[in-house]
Amino acid sequence: MLVIYSLIIILAFTSFSILVLNNYKNTQIKNIEISLFQTANIVADTYKRYMENIVSARIMVKSYGKQASSRILVLNSDREVLIDNLNTYLGKTINNEEVRSSLQGQSKSGLYSLNGREILQISVPIISKNIDEDRIVGAVLISASLDSIHKDIEGLKRNMIKISASALALSLILTIIATNNMTKPLKELSYGVEKIFSGDLGYTVKNEYKGEMGRLIEVFNRMSNRLSNIEKSRKNFINTISHELKTPLTSIKVLIESLSIGENSLEIYKEYLDDVYKEAERMEGLVNNLMKSIKLEDMVLNVKEENLGQILSSTIKPILPYAEKNKVKVIFHSIEETIVKCDKDRLKEALLNLLDNAIKYRDEAKEDSFVSITGIKLQDKILITIEDNGIGIDRKSLPNIFQSGFRILEDNSQNGYNIEGYGIGLALVKNIIDKHNWEIVVKSTPKLGSLFTIVIPLH
Repeated sequence: MLVIYSLIIILAFTSFSILVLNNYKNTQIKNIEISLFQTANIVADTYKRYMENIVSARIMVKSYGKQASSRILVLNSDREVLIDNLNTYLGKTINNEEVRSSLQGQSKSGLYSLNGREILQISVPIISKNIDEDRIVGAVLISASLDSIHKDIEGLKRNMIKISASALALSLILTIIATNNMTKPLKELSYGVEKIFSGDLGYTVKNEYKGEMGRLIEVFNRMSNRLSNIEKSRKNFINTISHELKTPLTSIKVLIESLSIGENSLEIYKEYLDDVYKEAERMEGLVNNLMKSIKLEDMVLNVKEENLGQILSSTIKPILPYAEKNKVKVIFHSIEETIVKCDKDRLKEALLNLLDNAIKYRDEAKEDSFVSITGIKLQDKILITIEDNGIGIDRKSLPNIFQSGFRILEDNSQNGYNIEGYGIGLALVKNIIDKHNWEIVVKSTPKLGSLFTIVIPLH
């Protein structure tokens, strides 16, 4: 990449330098050409005044030639050199394009290369004005070397090379710094991806950057932490399931071994087989919960327009016997007839999980336990609240309650609570709510209870 940048910079400076030098050369040649034409016209006028005094004319021409640092020739109409400020072409005939053009009444200039040197030649006609007509009596031919221009261009070229080299060096330094600033976070991100690929979930990249790169690193770190939490939840869930499966398997094994020893009565066989059946049912429940957890992300909703009040009422009925058995009072505040787009069965499943948790995690130390479910219709949204006065959730556990496999009972069991569960219910609730593009918010205080709020936006 650095080589490409260098080539681009060199090409840009080279093109710029060539353009500047060409423009400078053309401008200088044009200026010299204008100056020579002015000198040639002056010489032509001088010659016309001193035509009868050739000696004076030659002296004047030599003076102009010295001033212009040029060779000046004055020719007659037969192309014969009458005056030469260097006295080498006197009496000779010159028949070049510039002279021919001038003797036809038109001034002309031309560039020539002679022995590796560039020569500029200009020619103007000498016109004698009479009363009847103007007559061309000769021409002035001036030749000037462009060595001074080439010398200036060489000096300018050397200066531009120095400037270009300095600019190139500075550009490369800035490019290296900029490239390093761009590639450094990318290298760190690449290293982070490799760490995650190798199994180091939760690896975070130090974020010292702003703008898009800073946001990219922030998203990467959140992703890494999320993957780490998911992996921890999966491991905890698998450990919990494995432990729970081990117990009924051991019981079934012991029961079968007991039946295989000696002769037992039919009643004992029935009793033992009934115990085996119960343990098998328990195992079936564990496996179903495991499959449900695995299929959470593959859930597909069947969304229709449904009456929210009817959904809440039909959800409360089947939970009442369970609540009564556990001495928990259910308080239901109905909502006016409201139509929402939802998957009725999935929403009922989410509400039942929340109600089941509210009853399951009651505080047995309290004389009066309750769970309240309320529907509230606001201008732009609907709120479904499920509130209880159970054991509550501590602040440390609150951010993790919707992760599959996470159970608050791990901490509560140390405080005398022993509640069965597999950490699937709230993960299922969160998945259902997210699939509806709704929101669920939870507030909870240990020993006081919890408040779950489902927010349904009205579009």
